[in-house]
Parts: sequence; structure tokens; C-alpha cells
Amino acid sequence: MGLIPSEKFLLTLKSLANRRVATIGFLGFASGLPLALAGGTLQAWMAVEGVDLKVIGIFSLVGLPYALKFLWAPLLDRYALPFLGGRRGWIFFIQIALMG
Repeated sequence: MGLIPSEKFLLTLKSLANRRVATIGFLGFASGLPLALAGGTLQAWMAVEGVDLKVIGIFSLVGLPYALKFLWAPLLDRYALPFLGGRRGWIFFIQIALMG
């Protein structure tokens, strides 16, 4: 038999009270906050300076890789590059790709 909505809510609150779950939640929030603040501030500043709306829209694409992280992050976790190990190899590869 299923739980009634109030029981589901209490169960959810109980799981969120777990210290590890709360820590991961705060880390996730903190990892996205700087990008949101910088992007919003940059867009407002460019609008005040009279930058064309098309240019402001193109600048907003900077956050697209972060927004689509759920699509490419599992590939980075699953596959390791044959040099420098898993994380260091991907960091090196991405830095080279960004320079190119």
C-alpha cells in the first residue's frame, strides 16, 4: 500500500536531515551559485552599457556546458583516458580543447 502524501513529505524531510545529504545539497548549490551570479551581473552590466541584445544572448551561452553537465558528466566518470589517469587525463584533454 502506498504512503499518503504527508507521510511521503515527512520521509523526505527525514532523509534531508541526514548530514551527508545536506552536505551534498549545499555543495551542489555552491557550485552553481558563482556562475549564476557572474552571468546575471555580466548581462546587467552589458545592458546598461548599451550592448546589442544579440551579443548579450550569445554571452549567455557560456553557461550552456554547465547546464548540460548531466549529459556529459557520466562519460567522464565511466571512461578514463589512457594517460594521466581518470580525472587528470580529462582535465588535460579539456584544457587542450579549450585552447584549440
